[in-house]
Amino acid sequence: MAQILALLSLLKKLMLKELGSVSSVRTNNFLFCILLILTASGGTLRVKFWSTFFFQIVLLAPLLVTFSVDTQHRLPPERVATWPLTGRERLLLSSVSFALNPLFVVLFFGYLFWMGLAAALFFVLLALIVHTTVFAVSRLPFILRIPASLGLSRARFEVGGIAQEMWRELQGTLDFWVAVLIAVIGTLYRLFGRAPEPTAFPVLSLVVGIAMSTVAQRMQRLDEGRALLRYRLLPIAGWKLLVTQDMTFLIPLAVMVSLLSLRTGVSFGLVALAVGRYPSLRQRANQRRWRFVGGDPRFGVAQVLLGGFAGIGAARSGLWVLAVAFAIYLVSIFWGEMLWKRSLTA
Repeated sequence: MAQILALLSLLKKLMLKELGSVSSVRTNNFLFCILLILTASGGTLRVKFWSTFFFQIVLLAPLLVTFSVDTQHRLPPERVATWPLTGRERLLLSSVSFALNPLFVVLFFGYLFWMGLAAALFFVLLALIVHTTVFAVSRLPFILRIPASLGLSRARFEVGGIAQEMWRELQGTLDFWVAVLIAVIGTLYRLFGRAPEPTAFPVLSLVVGIAMSTVAQRMQRLDEGRALLRYRLLPIAGWKLLVTQDMTFLIPLAVMVSLLSLRTGVSFGLVALAVGRYPSLRQRANQRRWRFVGGDPRFGVAQVLLGGFAGIGAARSGLWVLAVAFAIYLVSIFWGEMLWKRSLTA
């Protein structure tokens, strides 16, 4: 029991240090748009709750899994393995650590004051079920670990290594998995829904793009800025680095919206990349893995508005809007090349 109390004290200190991660939620484009929809919609708090219930589920699903995965690594596994704890004590310690996550506490009190004790307790029950499942699955003997040899340092080709590193970093953001979940739900609706509404597909493509858009502001710092040091040591042109990273962002986005509205999603993605070029190269805001990406609200509003105009325009007016979005993207590449050279000589 003394060991568990000591561990809980350590977890409390870690929780206080992680309170800063809440700021990334506040400055994320997708969550900001949801809050805007929530405040703009009419009716009582209960009506607003049910009108945004779909978005809540889409957010909670990857968020709770990430809380649990992060809990498994909050304490060094090698050190915890040396302590004489039973399986039940380890599960109890992991559950308490899970509940001490700052965002979990914020969500609990949010549901408590929004919908009352019943909704808050349902959220806790759902979270515990998810955490217990992740805790059990993570201890299965056949779970594969990604070897460290897949990193950029041992890649045989510069461009392939950068794309591989960027893909790994992209998968380590909650933005990517929220976009995947929305795309899967929208695709299932189109394939199996009864008389699906055609006008809903461009909107769903925009929602997928918005979920991914904040990543474009932090392309260089998705792994807390460590990859940026390696990129500067590579003998590669700045434009080639930017295009490689952008394609690693744009190709998955195009795949997600391929059965929804490809023109809308790609047009939005091109404009989002162009607008996010400056903060990606000039702002020193490191991003932690398995979090929502925190961006600059000024560029986030520009991404959503300008990208939204481009996406809706491409869906209604045709491919010429997509061509304009691509031209804007090319201009951002040349501008990004100049910013990259300045960062190397600074």
